[in-house]
Amino acid sequence: MKSTRFVVSLWFSVLLFVIALFSPTASQGGALEAEAAFKANNYQVAYKEWKELAENGDAIAEFNLGFLYSRGLGVPKDYSKAAEWWTKAAMQKMAVAEVNLGLLYSWGQGVQLDDEKAAELWRSAATQGLSEAQQYLGYVYLIGKGVPKSSNDAIFWLTKAAEQGNVDAQVSLGSIYLSRTDVDKNLSLAYLWYNKAAKQNDAQAQYNVGLMYLKGAGVESDTALAMEWLKSSAAQGHEGAKKALIRMQTELQKTPP
Repeated sequence: MKSTRFVVSLWFSVLLFVIALFSPTASQGGALEAEAAFKANNYQVAYKEWKELAENGDAIAEFNLGFLYSRGLGVPKDYSKAAEWWTKAAMQKMAVAEVNLGLLYSWGQGVQLDDEKAAELWRSAATQGLSEAQQYLGYVYLIGKGVPKSSNDAIFWLTKAAEQGNVDAQVSLGSIYLSRTDVDKNLSLAYLWYNKAAKQNDAQAQYNVGLMYLKGAGVESDTALAMEWLKSSAAQGHEGAKKALIRMQTELQKTPP
């Protein structure tokens, strides 16, 4: 059985710490006004309020200004400006800013492409416990991008992310233990991580769990459970699951009563 996906989701984080987290030096009124304006889609007012806070060194406001620039909300979309503000927040060890800034360095958007810098930023955020950073760091170790290639380090960081419920890390670990040639195959661990992701409604993981139950790979064979998981995956539009169900139904029709 071959896994059809190795997942590393490198999108921008959309975390906006505007409700409960405030810098000790921030004006609560300004932060609350920015929050209210943002929720009302009044991005120019939000920008104005956060800009004042950011210029006084508030890391949350710095992060949020970077977010506005990355999305083009209330200001022209400008990755270099996003990088500028996320750098300021990252210098204060704000983990989500480090993750987003790392993405810009990984893509060469708004900054010169620098895989080593991206990995450095993700490592800093990963050691603070941010699962997305742990996931990205695990991925770059797996392919040797900005760091020496190391399956052991990849598994270490992906496991940390997966243990926090990071679905993409869970699916990635399932794929590693199922089909990576530089890692000892472990069908039980592949099943364990796919199953955790499947329970979080990941269609690919549900498909793989269904196949594992169908084939008795890493788990005791169970046709009923196989069909249940494949149906869940197919309901989300997974084409492989749809085809597997058709094959199962064809075989069942051939079976004598």
